[in-house]
Amino acid sequence: MKMQATESNIERPREEPSRRLAGAWTAGFAALAFLSFVVPAGRNLAGADAPEHDAEITALERRVDRLEVGLDRVTDAYESEVRPIEDLLRYYSEDDTLVRRIALALVRESEAVNVDARLLTSVLLVENPWLDPSALSSVGAVGLMQVMPFHAGGWGCIGSDLTDLDVNICHGAKVFENALRLAEGNLDRALLRYNGCVRGTTTPDCHLYPSKVYAAAGKAIVRGWQASTASEGERGLRRASE
Repeated sequence: MKMQATESNIERPREEPSRRLAGAWTAGFAALAFLSFVVPAGRNLAGADAPEHDAEITALERRVDRLEVGLDRVTDAYESEVRPIEDLLRYYSEDDTLVRRIALALVRESEAVNVDARLLTSVLLVENPWLDPSALSSVGAVGLMQVMPFHAGGWGCIGSDLTDLDVNICHGAKVFENALRLAEGNLDRALLRYNGCVRGTTTPDCHLYPSKVYAAAGKAIVRGWQASTASEGERGLRRASE
């Protein structure tokens, strides 16, 4: 992608929109951290005075119940939002850690800009199907979403290193959301703008960019069906063996 938007036509987004998914993950991680120290090793609650002991146990149970709710939110968010994106990306990389990090970033940033994560994923797969965070194009576009360097640090993202996975996807999502706003919601025009094809003079055949993204989306849907079927089969085998 060759994003040629100038500073004059860039509308800066709000700095930090609320992030529902990020809140769920934060709650889950807080739960795990809490459980690691809530009852210090070697402490003998049974030896405490009975009323004190009962009150402490009751308070502990209530806190654990609240933490379990947080963990359930994490599980639900992962299964419904993150895992489907992971299933798509695994066709492009065998690095499970990389795939999970990219999927989490795509879901998080899609919620921040109110753009479907599957659409951002399709753009990413057209820009960088190798899932190489350090990829550099012939015109200088960088990273997973091939962001031009002049965008670095200007979109309220944490950091300006476009080779950083999370920073790059944050910038790419904000740039795309801005393109969609400037195109007044017209997806074809937004995709062309993201690709730097406003006038059609930057890249040969750049007018084909929207169809490439739609093709990537269609392929992703089919592969998502395959992954879903495979997952159901695995769960069935596990149930049969229990």
